[in-house]
Amino acid sequence: MFWWRKKPKPIPEPELTREELEEIVDENIKFAKMYADHGDVSGMETALEIVMKYGQKIGRTIGSDELAKIKLEGYDRGAKLMRQRAKEFRDEGKIHEADNAQMLADSYTSEALMLKQTL
Repeated sequence: MFWWRKKPKPIPEPELTREELEEIVDENIKFAKMYADHGDVSGMETALEIVMKYGQKIGRTIGSDELAKIKLEGYDRGAKLMRQRAKEFRDEGKIHEADNAQMLADSYTSEALMLKQTL
């Protein structure tokens, strides 16, 4: 017998004031820069998605040059970190994990190269 799993009801977002939305955007721009500086690509991308989402609600956008610079730094540093991780995994004999880390490093490098062409 098959059981259909109900989809959970989405939780409605609270209504935020313009000031709160601006604060969220400002904080996440700072977070994106911080994550990019540390090479944490997923954190950087998440913060930038939040900036885009809430920025649109208040008619505020981040400049394409600033966005490209943040992403370029994040992808460059992320690629270096992933290469280091791949080497560490290989040294430990974890070949599958090393291959995954190397794939991410290659992906980040490709993204960085594309962004360098736009700047």
